[in-house]
Amino acid sequence: MSRRRLVLVALVLLVVSGTGYAGLRTAYHHARDQRDLADLTRSSPWPQEQLLIPDGVPRAGTVGWLERGGLDIAYPLRTADGRAVPVLWRLRVPQPATGLPDGVDCDTPRLRTCTDLGGRGTLVVTHQTDNSDPSTALYRTDGGRVRAIEVQGPDAVEVDELIAALTRVHPPSDAELLDLLRHDGYQTDWS
Repeated sequence: MSRRRLVLVALVLLVVSGTGYAGLRTAYHHARDQRDLADLTRSSPWPQEQLLIPDGVPRAGTVGWLERGGLDIAYPLRTADGRAVPVLWRLRVPQPATGLPDGVDCDTPRLRTCTDLGGRGTLVVTHQTDNSDPSTALYRTDGGRVRAIEVQGPDAVEVDELIAALTRVHPPSDAELLDLLRHDGYQTDWS
């Protein structure tokens, strides 16, 4: 066998083995992602295809949690005047009696003021008290789920902007869910 043929055969073997390695590595990462996604969504009260997330959530500064009570996403909401206001967007299981998430009630006016906005939702303003910080939240019942957005802190946000954040939603892709739920340092037996 000539030297040229030997180099050509070695080059072909190198390309084939490199391609095979890349394929195996891609398959490994895909399988790991699928296992992580199954683990991270296991406690969800709904199947993955029924989950919703807000449109336009930035990747930076966003984190999510999914547990049997529902999905929470903390992110900076970009307002019409250009501010980035910290909010907590939630997809929760409603209480049968009130239709609001667990822990939210409108029976204590000293603590909360609730305003029915008709089909647009319920606006809940939590007042400053000895054991609570002021906040503004909007809740909207969506079948067997409640969508909610809460402004974390004293920043004022227009009700229409809160309604838009609750209305403009989409089912997340696998990659979006992994970005939200797989936090830095997340590790399982197979990661």
